[in-house]
Amino acid sequence: MKNELKKLAEEFDLKFNKNWFAFIWISKKEEILIEFMWMCPDPIYMKYGKTPYERAKNIEEFLSSKDFEECLNRFGGQVINKESFKKDFPSWIEEIENSTIKRSYLDIYNKIEKRLGKSEHIAILTKSEKESEKDSLKSFVLFHEWIHILINENNLNFSYSKKSNWKYNEGLVTYFQEFSEGKLDKLEENVKRNNYHFQKQYYIYAIKFRDLLKDIDNPKERKKKIINLRKSLLK
Repeated sequence: MKNELKKLAEEFDLKFNKNWFAFIWISKKEEILIEFMWMCPDPIYMKYGKTPYERAKNIEEFLSSKDFEECLNRFGGQVINKESFKKDFPSWIEEIENSTIKRSYLDIYNKIEKRLGKSEHIAILTKSEKESEKDSLKSFVLFHEWIHILINENNLNFSYSKKSNWKYNEGLVTYFQEFSEGKLDKLEENVKRNNYHFQKQYYIYAIKFRDLLKDIDNPKERKKKIINLRKSLLK
């Protein structure tokens, strides 16, 4: 998989270091707890707060809800950035009043901090007993999350400075993944068959990048186009 990432980096004139890429397995509940407090913009979480402090206040309501039960049926991953994780996460945890829930978060924090070591980023993946989920996690999901790390290390993250640009960020990662797998012509099909509005945006915005970079074969020019779009969105 790292060989595919290296080839992808070459196609877009990106820096690459095989040591950037690591991952850790966590439970589905732990992954949900991180997404919830890490301000994942998924609508299922947004109804419980648009800031970490609102979510901390409403976390007991979330954990006793049908929304939480629905989330437990999911599997997936995300990327943790060490700098923001160590800076923000402890202060958000302190806002949680329930001591048992707070303890759960501290345990998660300590586990991830230990695994991060000297790495600036780490991908976290949900454990699963289902073979179909395991296969997807070890291939599609991990590749997706490692592309996130690749763009982060190359300062191409669209949402670091402006969280509302998360759709462009996921769109770029999805575009890169489909580009690497030679499936850019399948993006519209993925939009049509994806019933969840939040994840549908990944493919809708991947199409924007496909159109932006259409007919551009030079890696430096591709990168320049992406950088210019990012700059325009941060104004």
